[in-house]
Amino acid sequence: MVHDDKGQVMAEDERVEVRVLLTVGDDAELVTLEHSAEAPLRVPAADIARDAGLPAGELPGRRFTAVRRGDGFQDFRLVDDPRV
Repeated sequence: MVHDDKGQVMAEDERVEVRVLLTVGDDAELVTLEHSAEAPLRVPAADIARDAGLPAGELPGRRFTAVRRGDGFQDFRLVDDPRV
């Protein structure tokens, strides 16, 4: 069972917003409802870049929506895409 920052239960497969703080090596550090900037979630930057159609070097500072699956996220979509 997954809870948001208000203690409410979040359904798996629910789309939530995440923000990429920075990339470290091959990983991106994400801030989510469950992960603060002090303890970010690390995910492969290539996964986000592939889903969003962006180079990994352009991920830091951007906001995405993603689907929660198990212990991670997938299906990243860029929020406020300036290319559209």
